Amino acid sequence: MSANHNPKLTLQDFAKLVERLCNPSTTDAAEADDKSQPFQPGTDWHDILEKPIYGRICTNTTSKLAAAPGRKTAFVFGPETLVSEIFMTKSPYEILLHLGFLPEYIHLKACVQKANYWIILFSPKQGPNQVPVLPATWDGLKEFISKCYPKACSSIQNHWTAIQTKPVEYFEEQAGFKFIQAVSDPSKPLYMSYEKFISLPTPQKEWEARCFLYCELRIFELFSGDGVTKNTDGTDGEREYICLNYDKEQLGEGNFVAIPLEIDVPDNVKEEFKSEEK
Repeated sequence: MSANHNPKLTLQDFAKLVERLCNPSTTDAAEADDKSQPFQPGTDWHDILEKPIYGRICTNTTSKLAAAPGRKTAFVFGPETLVSEIFMTKSPYEILLHLGFLPEYIHLKACVQKANYWIILFSPKQGPNQVPVLPATWDGLKEFISKCYPKACSSIQNHWTAIQTKPVEYFEEQAGFKFIQAVSDPSKPLYMSYEKFISLPTPQKEWEARCFLYCELRIFELFSGDGVTKNTDGTDGEREYICLNYDKEQLGEGNFVAIPLEIDVPDNVKEEFKSEEK
């Protein structure tokens, strides 16, 4: 039966499907043996899902999209990724690789730190007063700033051309420090918070505007503004979105599901990085 003749999946329905595919050892035996899927991977998500579902891979608490202190935004993948063959046919380890996680990092978290990997699936509330999930493009970023950081809009707009066209190093030379130093600790003076940025003498400098985006919105060196992630070989990855750093309470019952992932790190990867385990 074709996808458009089947009832569309709710977030809870889809979460059960993902859990069955990604965690066969913890799934009911009958369900684990069931390899059927209610749709053909790659089908337009509008024909499959009741409403848009977004996702993020985490190794931290499962109550928030991103656990870093002071984090107000998060980058997530969208419904087109979730219904693709990536989640429907690949193992959890292969999913992490495809989404840009390096083998060394996966090994560090799973084998050395014994951290748990989770996929968080969520559907944000929709309405005129809600901040939407937006494509991680320059236009999407500008709209996100206007809705979440309205007092910074005009100052950011003054330097928009430089922000879009100049590398982070260009602004770091003006600032006299690496922005990664600033973002590492929101309590330190180098961190450019929203409050700090709008309190600076106007007009704010180019580097101050770029440091604000780096710290508050996590617009790092690899952000290209074309709405897709970049693989290590330079090819395009998956569509990427920016949203508020939602937690369970904000989204409400049934709109936020955390699914543990069984990560089976290959033996050759364990062997390559086994020195880290000591």
